[in-house]
Amino acid sequence: MAKLLLIPILVIAFIVFLIFLGAIGLGVAFIILATLGKIWRLISGAGRGVGRGARRVSRRGRRQQT
Repeated sequence: MAKLLLIPILVIAFIVFLIFLGAIGLGVAFIILATLGKIWRLISGAGRGVGRGARRVSRRGRRQQT
């Protein structure tokens, strides 16, 4: 009787363990992506701000023309 109950508990515990490992891996992946994004912003810094400003002006220009 004990063996019949032990097997499903072990299966459920293993599945929970795999989900836990997956959550840790996902967290690490997001930390790495955030770090690489910050490094990329530092490297490409000035060009990014100019691009956004130009887009804002062009959007306003389109609104005024219509």
